[in-house]
Amino acid sequence: MPRTAKARWLIAVVVALCVVVGALVWWSKRDAAPYALRDTPEVHLTVRAATSAYPEAEEVAREAELVLKVYVQRLRDGDAADLADLGAPWYTGREAAARGLISKFGAEADRPVQAVVADPVTPGLASVELRFENDSSQTLDLTRDDGVWWLAIGNGDPVKP
Repeated sequence: MPRTAKARWLIAVVVALCVVVGALVWWSKRDAAPYALRDTPEVHLTVRAATSAYPEAEEVAREAELVLKVYVQRLRDGDAADLADLGAPWYTGREAAARGLISKFGAEADRPVQAVVADPVTPGLASVELRFENDSSQTLDLTRDDGVWWLAIGNGDPVKP
């Protein structure tokens, strides 16, 4: 055990630095989104913000691009359970809602899709219009929790309870 105050202080600084470095390494290696694109099927989606005077629409379009691409991929794949996993975790009935989305829009996901992100009215909530090649469209509501964008599918409050 170190006897001098200087030695104890030096040990405390070294321990604190180790904790900080460990936390930074853990934070940089974490996966922010609990979902990811798979290698197949291939996704043909372009994401853009609606014409707006506000920069928030561009920011939301960039941030939500991953969940939108994964959504189109899962829609195309046709697996309701995988699609339901993109739904906000506090929502109920996600898998039934996912089956309905697959039956209604699954065939459209085989062709190019355009996503237009509307101006966010409230921070953490967004509305996206998916425009399919056959001139049909779908409006998706998104909700954000802890930096992760989720689909608002099923039953629930878009603002996490």
